[in-house]
Amino acid sequence: MLSPFLNAIFHRGTFPPGVANNLLDKLNAWFLKESPLNAMLKLPIVLIIVFSLKGVVGYFQKYLGALVEESVMKKVRNDLYRHLHSLSLGYFYDTKAGELSSRITNDVAQLKDGIKEGMLKFVQELLVVVTVFALAFYISWNLLLVTMVTFPLLTYLVTKLGKRLREKSDRVQDKMGDIMTTFGESISGIKIIKAFNMDRVRIKKFFQNTLKYYKASLSFERTSNLGVPLTEFVNTLGACIVLIYGAYLIFVARSLPPDRFILFLGCVIYMMNPLKEISKANIYMQRSFQAMERVARIFEKKPAVVEASDAIFINEFKDKIEFKNVSFSYGDSKNAISGINLTIRKGETVALVGPSGAGKSTLADILLRFYDPSSGSIEIDGIDLRKIKIESLRSLIGLVTQEIILFNDTVFNNIVYSKEDVKLKDVERAAKLANAHEFIMETPHGYNTVIGERGMKLSGGERQRIAIARALFKNPQLLIFDEATSSLDTESERLVNEAIDRLLHGRTSIIIAHRLSTIKNSKRIIVLDKGKIVEDGTHKELLTHRGLYRRLVEKELS
Repeated sequence: MLSPFLNAIFHRGTFPPGVANNLLDKLNAWFLKESPLNAMLKLPIVLIIVFSLKGVVGYFQKYLGALVEESVMKKVRNDLYRHLHSLSLGYFYDTKAGELSSRITNDVAQLKDGIKEGMLKFVQELLVVVTVFALAFYISWNLLLVTMVTFPLLTYLVTKLGKRLREKSDRVQDKMGDIMTTFGESISGIKIIKAFNMDRVRIKKFFQNTLKYYKASLSFERTSNLGVPLTEFVNTLGACIVLIYGAYLIFVARSLPPDRFILFLGCVIYMMNPLKEISKANIYMQRSFQAMERVARIFEKKPAVVEASDAIFINEFKDKIEFKNVSFSYGDSKNAISGINLTIRKGETVALVGPSGAGKSTLADILLRFYDPSSGSIEIDGIDLRKIKIESLRSLIGLVTQEIILFNDTVFNNIVYSKEDVKLKDVERAAKLANAHEFIMETPHGYNTVIGERGMKLSGGERQRIAIARALFKNPQLLIFDEATSSLDTESERLVNEAIDRLLHGRTSIIIAHRLSTIKNSKRIIVLDKGKIVEDGTHKELLTHRGLYRRLVEKELS
């Protein structure tokens, strides 16, 4: 029954005679040892077993493939996110948020496609090609050698195409980063956009970005779609060479039997589809490789602020903070601060004032080690900040910024953000001191109310009081307060100022002042101009000097 079919495959020594005969004998014996009817009844059993095994193997192949893909994506995303948190503040000022979003979403997705449709399929089809290639080599190595004259051309095309695909893929992802940046800016700034009738401008910019992405994507597709027809052409060319040379061997040289040539030709034709699939897989792999390069460029970024290997842990601030001839510049620009010498005693409240760009926020950023000084040093109790563990340094410092940063989470979690196993009564105590408890309890779910992205469900005064509650809950030994109450109504300002007084009471504080009327009672006022300290004293003392501070006060009162 099966003998004619098997004999056609194993005819004339294609496989070793002993192997072929042994296999033929076993199969014939199993099918034909009884009646033909029983043999036909056994055939469905064979089909069920074969296709069941095929289904099981296919299931585990897909599942294991998905396991590899998702594991790689999870690890890359986790590592990338962790690495981003290790980078210094300056990196985020220099890099568009949309670009980073594109890296952690689109590029990682490209890695998944590269694994699923690229590497796994490449390996799978390559195994088929190698197997059939080995069979063809066994049938006629000299005929296979002639067939391989097209391989250098195929290799050249794949390499050339791959290089262009990587370049175009990089451009596509850059344009997607621009789209995400524009989209993110529009969502976060929607209030200003509508207030200033900027909708048309933003829509026009978004449309321009999508048009550029559209053109870049089409350019990529034009190049990628060349791969399959070119591969088919080269494979067909190889098949034609086989036919011509095979005809010569059969009819002229008479060195190749026709049946072996037909089997060899079948191998060549069978290899054409896997080679075409390899070409398709190459497109996904090139996208993936370029995505990997873009992600790798982020991993190559090193933090500008690095913790010393012998850094020590401190848990208290005992005496003083000293700025010793501190200078700092952002990149290649001129110094933002220059030659700063300043001592702040424990328990002292110091107000920093000066025109915009004078260096007030830069001083605070350096104290928090968002940046390191270009020259000079900052010491806490005689210990250089660069010798202190960053986590322990920042645990001593509370920060209330001019731009209130809240998260799309509950009121409770926004107050206790960096702590675990917290009791509600402790959070309520901080909220009451910040004059926030009353309005929190009026929200739908109290402390479990989700306040929206950036706290948009709250008013400006409410957001500030939540930020103050967060600082009070942390109970820092040193407070940096970027004062900003000018946009509040009278009642909100009163409540916020009461909370500020409680926050500053008995605490070492640095206040970055925007309205001089709020710090006139400060015992010490530092006046900065063009990155340098130009005056130092109390409100009354500085008014008598008739210097920059007095001019700023007169300007504010006018």
